[in-house]
This record gives sequence, structure tokens and C-alpha cells, in this order.
Amino acid sequence: MTAFRDEIAFIRSNSARYASDPEFHAEWFGLTERSVNLRAQQMRAFGTLVGSVTKTLAGWRILDVGCGSGFWLRAFLEFDALPKDLVGIDVSDARIEFARAKNPLITLLHTDGITIPFDDASFNLVMQSVAFSTMRSAALRSHVVSEISRVLKPGGFVFWWDHYAIAPTNADTALRPADYFDWPIREFGVGELPRPSECLRSSDGLGPFLVGLDRLGHRATHTAALIGPKP
Repeated sequence: MTAFRDEIAFIRSNSARYASDPEFHAEWFGLTERSVNLRAQQMRAFGTLVGSVTKTLAGWRILDVGCGSGFWLRAFLEFDALPKDLVGIDVSDARIEFARAKNPLITLLHTDGITIPFDDASFNLVMQSVAFSTMRSAALRSHVVSEISRVLKPGGFVFWWDHYAIAPTNADTALRPADYFDWPIREFGVGELPRPSECLRSSDGLGPFLVGLDRLGHRATHTAALIGPKP
């Protein structure tokens, strides 16, 4: 696991740099156009995918791997999850302290990035948001997937939100959920704004027109996926 520890140290270092960068903070935690648009697209994707298997998060035990500031955990509360059912973990001490200040009722743990400190079959839903793209090796991503699978209950799901490609050193390398999970996967690309066809009322016979119209929209930058149910 020594190689993993070196890789996780690199992730911690990057996280600390971003945490202390006022421009990054203002851009992604302020009411900027990019931040507002991204959060709206995230909620739309989550509602579409997770909403296809449940209409409420009440009673769901949820783990956020790489929780950062706890944005997703706070969002889950708005979908009827309870603080006692939510857990966030992160390898960055700077990010986890920031999250604790914003989420005093939610369990937040600073972890080693190698082991998820929970028993087998503890959660109904595990999510990762831009965590896998920060990992430089496929070996670490595969190891984290094995831990996610271990703590997820049979019949549970993984919600995936991440960049199309691996950052920062392998920007041309695609990042695909199917490379790490062999469960059923429903996924789609998400851009900065909704596709033009998403903003129109549905109508029979417009399929070819809508496909052409969507080519004029914003290109997809992220993948949203619902993975599962776990066998």
C-alpha cells in the first residue's frame, strides 16, 4: 500500500492548495455563473438517475466518498435524508475541517484513503463526486471501488459524478464507470448547461431535429451515472 500512500499524499497536497486559494474559493463556492450552472446540472442529473429508483432518501444510509465541503450531504437533507443517516469521508484534513464547520450534525471523518472505516453492507447509497479523477492510478481507483462495494448493501447503488477525463496529469485519458464496475450502469454526459432539447416540450417526430439541435449546445464535460443495484 506504500504506492497508494504516496498517491494519497499528492491528493492531500493538491486539496490543501485549492483550500487556500481565494480565487478557487470565490469561483466555486460563490454565486458565479459557472458555480450556479454546475450545481443546477448536478441536481438535475441526481434527480433523474436516483429518482428513477426512489422518490425519497428517507431511511437511506448514505456515504459520500471524497465529500469535500459536504455540498452533496447538505443536498441530501433536502431530499428527506436525516443527518444521522449521512456520512462523509475525505483524505484532506483541510477539506474535512471546512465540511465540519458547515455540517455540524453530519458524521464527517478524515480517512487514510485506503480503507473505508465501516462494516460490510452499511450503506444503501455511496456517491463519489470528482474523487476518482483526482486519483492518478487505475490501481487506486480499483481499490477504492472494492471498498465501496464492500460497504454497500446488496441492492444498493453508487451515484457517480466526475470529469470525462482523469486530471491533472492524464487529461486525455477517459474516465468510465464501466472500467471499474461490472454492475448495471445508466449514464449520460452533462455539460455546463442543459441540452437544447431538454428545454423544449416533447413532441413526436422531432427526434432528428433535436439531435441536430443538441450539437449546438454546450459539450459534455462530466459523466453522471447510477451504478447498480449491487448483486
